[in-house]
Amino acid sequence: MPLASTGFTLGNFKSFLKTVLTTTAALCLSPTVSLAANGRLPGNISPLHYDLTVIPAIDTSTFAGEVHIDIDVATATPTVVLNTESLTLDRVTIDGVPATGVTQDKDSQTATLTAAAPLPPGHHTVDIAYRGVIEKTARGLFQLDYASGDAPTGASAGASGAGGATAHMLSTQFEAGDARRFLPCWDEPSAKATFSLSIMAPQGQMAVSNMPVKADEAMADGRHLVHFQQTPRMSSYLLFVGVGDLERATAKAGDVEIGVVVRRGSVDKARFALETAAAILARYNDYFGTPYPLPKLDFVAIPGAGGFGAMENWGAIMSFEKDMLLDPALATEAARQRVFQVVAHEMAHQWFGDLVTMAWWDDLWLNEGFASWMEAKAMQALHPDWSPWLVAMPAMESAKRLDARASTHPVVQPINSVAEADEAFDDITYDKGQAVIRMVEATVGETVFRDGVRRYMKRNAYGNATTRDLWKAVEEAGGKDVLRIATDFITKPGIPLVSVSATCGAGGPAPKAHPARKGRKGAPEQAPGPAGATTQVSLRQSRFATEPVTIPDQYHLSDRLWAIPVPLATVGDGVPAHTLLTALTGKAAAPGCGPLLANAGQTGYFRVAYTEPAFKALVDHVDRLAPIDQLGLMYDSAALGEAGQMAMSDSLALIRALPANADPAVWQQAADYLSDVDDFYAGGAGPGAGGISPAQAAFWAFARGVLTPALSAIGWDPQPGQGDKVGLERTALIRALGSFDDANTLTEARHRLASDGTDPTALPPAIRLAVITTVAQHADAATFDRLHALASSTTDPLARRQLYGALGAVRDPALAQKVLDLSLTPEAGTTLAPQLILAVADANPDLAWRFITSHVDAVEASLDQMQRYEFFASVARRSADPARIDELNAYAEAHVPVSGRQGIAKAAGAIAYRAKVARERLPQVDAWLATLPTSR
Repeated sequence: MPLASTGFTLGNFKSFLKTVLTTTAALCLSPTVSLAANGRLPGNISPLHYDLTVIPAIDTSTFAGEVHIDIDVATATPTVVLNTESLTLDRVTIDGVPATGVTQDKDSQTATLTAAAPLPPGHHTVDIAYRGVIEKTARGLFQLDYASGDAPTGASAGASGAGGATAHMLSTQFEAGDARRFLPCWDEPSAKATFSLSIMAPQGQMAVSNMPVKADEAMADGRHLVHFQQTPRMSSYLLFVGVGDLERATAKAGDVEIGVVVRRGSVDKARFALETAAAILARYNDYFGTPYPLPKLDFVAIPGAGGFGAMENWGAIMSFEKDMLLDPALATEAARQRVFQVVAHEMAHQWFGDLVTMAWWDDLWLNEGFASWMEAKAMQALHPDWSPWLVAMPAMESAKRLDARASTHPVVQPINSVAEADEAFDDITYDKGQAVIRMVEATVGETVFRDGVRRYMKRNAYGNATTRDLWKAVEEAGGKDVLRIATDFITKPGIPLVSVSATCGAGGPAPKAHPARKGRKGAPEQAPGPAGATTQVSLRQSRFATEPVTIPDQYHLSDRLWAIPVPLATVGDGVPAHTLLTALTGKAAAPGCGPLLANAGQTGYFRVAYTEPAFKALVDHVDRLAPIDQLGLMYDSAALGEAGQMAMSDSLALIRALPANADPAVWQQAADYLSDVDDFYAGGAGPGAGGISPAQAAFWAFARGVLTPALSAIGWDPQPGQGDKVGLERTALIRALGSFDDANTLTEARHRLASDGTDPTALPPAIRLAVITTVAQHADAATFDRLHALASSTTDPLARRQLYGALGAVRDPALAQKVLDLSLTPEAGTTLAPQLILAVADANPDLAWRFITSHVDAVEASLDQMQRYEFFASVARRSADPARIDELNAYAEAHVPVSGRQGIAKAAGAIAYRAKVARERLPQVDAWLATLPTSR
């Protein structure tokens, strides 16, 4: 029986521990365990219910627990096999009888419990008393240390930061396979069960979990044992508990109580998240057709940072403060949108992931891709002025770029271990998944797709599902060709390239627009061509790749092709015609006779290659394209130019042709792309590491000439009627112009950030971070010291992160080295260390690489599980030095298991790609720049 249900007291629990510690020698350890062939647990036993009590001891970084598990045995067995990691099992009984053997295997993270007699099919019970470790990084049950009422210092810093006493908070993080660090369990998504959790909390501290508190039992020593209501049937990775000096604010959304749980003194910064969640819940209830089933939904904000932003624990979403809290005096517009996206994304998981869970981690995209797509749908409903699909475009572009590499993988990929599951949380899973869902919805129509999702939810509620289950439900709702289209895009790696050529002519009726699309928002109205005029289009598909891709000889042609929905339109006709390209080549027609635009509305997941005259015609008419098509044309031409399939200067010519009053999101991304091109010139060494070449200087002059009119058009200060998006454009333009050494921008930034050390929090939030970063990037020793002093004395967590992050942008290698040295001191702690190193790597990648490879153990100690295998790759990929590839592979050989090297392969590909573009493509850009007049 669980401790909480047996007249438990702290004294008799200590006595019990003393007894079991003398008997643990009888519980042997063995390197073998009976597992299924794919490394998963045997499927003969299913957990039904866990009754769990946990007693943390922060002073020793340990905890004790006891769990009573109800199980169902399908076939007779002498053993019970379940997951454990870093747990010591002190006492085990099966059906009330002591187990005759307990073997634990570290490699497979399992324990095998041998019953006194074989267990027949039917209901049985397992009771385990055990001990575990409180982790210092975000896995299992982990501890966060922060300065009370002050800035967080990281999960393991143990320092008080800028001032104040050190306070402690406990939290859990279990995805993908770390529930086994908290309790012995069946730690697989399909092993759903109910949970009753009790946890001991210090006097005056709050405990929060998935469900509301059922009872709060006062203990003689002043602590209290908090008992929570039983959860619905759910996967183990969704269990959550947090304990600390917390406060909670609530709002009602129908019958559901929505709460924000934050460390004391921070509740006002959570108001935006609370209001956002209340507004979203009603819309999600309607969209999914199944109301949120729990009585409450908490958002728990914890100090620090990790390799992820938030976790969708059912009824208790956990996020780091930087992704949930907003200080109106400090927060940028980007931060406000980020909080909205996190809230919308994690709330979508309450259905897609929690209510209906993927059967195994190879279908992780069902959770993440859908939640990424749903966050844009929520933004469209509540903040259409933010242009959500424009906001989503950069993430989907990132997925397209990864998908063109040899190291890519299918959306649905085989996952054979927890380590491989951690590797699956990447842009392909999230953002290609999102793009495929958007493409399917655009093809079948919003109503049909929504009805299919509702069928899927009702059919699989409280259970598990596969990708095929979703597409089957959408087809049943009326979605034609869904299974064919979606299967191609989620099972085949890579991204298609659709090459188009067009001939305009009269005759015959114009093709009908697809019923799912009634026109492209933002497309300018223009009279159509002559009555009946159409554009005849020839299409050809291939795989777009930036590196050689080996396709097995046994593959048939059909294995190399996709079923691609292609929306076609001509400039001035806002109603696309859809055609489904399934063969190598195809014919189609578009209404009107203007320049042809393929992938009109950018709903398709593919690149488009135009003939040179067709592309030039679109550039000439760029001011008449919808913003999303301007952005899509820029992305495609940039990717094809870097790959040598167009002139690399074509994308720059497109940006040069943009009107100064183009959509703010377009200018924001144009500025970011110009910075990306500059990275090719930098060759892995920033200007502070030897200056810039004449070719790079010419590019900087071009970039300044393009971006300056855009910044002049909107100004440095917000104006009435500009809207939220302009703030994001302004930030991007200031930062880009600062990085291109624009004299006026540098002068204005330095003026606004007073050189006498005035508190930078007085700057308007909209430009604060851009100004600080621009000044820090060009800082001399005196300016650097002033910014460092400001950072170290700042108490607000958001301001602290901003100031320390800005320090890392400094170009001067000697000052950048100071930042790197600082990253491994108590002043930074584990919260800031990774951020500082990555910030330095942007301007001084080789310096940062040498530093982390000289301090491997110290750097790894600051990383959580989801960062550990990716962090070194993230630093390395910023370089363009081919020698870095061998060094990265040598690091992997010494420190990364084979199953965790997907990120290493991606980084190696990125380094080789950057070096190749610099070597083979930039000369063409240099020649083109030489033909331009000195002013725009």
